[in-house]
Amino acid sequence: MNRRLAVLALALAALVAARPGPMAAGTDPERTMAVTVDDLPAVPSADLGEMRRITEGVLAALGRHRVTAVGFVNEGKLDPAAERAGRLALLRAWLDAGHDLENHTWSHPDLQNTPLADYQRDVLRGEAATRELLAARGRSPRWFRHPFTHTGPTREVKAAFEAFLAERGYAVAPFTVENADYAYDLVRRRALARGDSALAARLRESYVEHTIAATAHQEAVSRETFGREVAQVLLVHANGTNAEALDEVLARLAGRGYRFVGLDGALADEAWRSPDEFVGRQGPSWLHRFRVAKGLPVRFDLDPDPPRWVLDLFREAQAASTRPPDAGSQSR
Repeated sequence: MNRRLAVLALALAALVAARPGPMAAGTDPERTMAVTVDDLPAVPSADLGEMRRITEGVLAALGRHRVTAVGFVNEGKLDPAAERAGRLALLRAWLDAGHDLENHTWSHPDLQNTPLADYQRDVLRGEAATRELLAARGRSPRWFRHPFTHTGPTREVKAAFEAFLAERGYAVAPFTVENADYAYDLVRRRALARGDSALAARLRESYVEHTIAATAHQEAVSRETFGREVAQVLLVHANGTNAEALDEVLARLAGRGYRFVGLDGALADEAWRSPDEFVGRQGPSWLHRFRVAKGLPVRFDLDPDPPRWVLDLFREAQAASTRPPDAGSQSR
């Protein structure tokens, strides 16, 4: 019964937090958030022109809101060789704008089903260009983000990999808020390919609203876990959806009282000294991981999903993207 009441209380708190209006009594007077952007130079791995448009859009939104972000690089996206110089220039643009570049592996493998030795080789392969770009500015890589935020299927694998990272001078880059932007972006690309600008606009509006709902939910999880709102870390991807909508997302977050800080600034919050004791095949918010360490009920299945119509279109788009080119005629 106590567990059920705790779950109901958490869900109710999320609903209350999602309502517009002033912050609830007892929360911090100022909210802070770091912004992190995965899969640089851009996803999906398209031609250089599209990557450039995505980079320009995301950097413009960050600059407009004076956000200093951390971009996590998949160096496999620097290929093909004919476009490598241009794609490296996109990474330099992030540094020129005052942002950071860090390691997100070479090929974006999943630690849940990749042998540890192979995964570690991919990490090392994925730091070469980034390390060189940073060295030219007197810096070196400091952060690593796991693809899919999967930190290891067993306690032994997780501990061994984190020891490997520490030896290389890396710390794990956490997150608290994510917004399924990859799902929205796949559907958006399919809509634009068939000229459905109305659906693309509807997706953008839904994406912004979903991001705010996901943030409100994690605010509630934070209050339930720590008795206050801790500094949040937003995870988004370098894609066309954010090139178009990140400006509005950041404006809405600022309207909720958020001040944007760097990742170091967010993690200076005392709550971030809590241990991550989550082990499993999922990749949940670090707020849920902290609840494991505190012995509190963990229900990341309560994290809000995009609307059903978006998920249905996402599954349809996934099926279409994996279907052989002539599968349509074969199915008739």
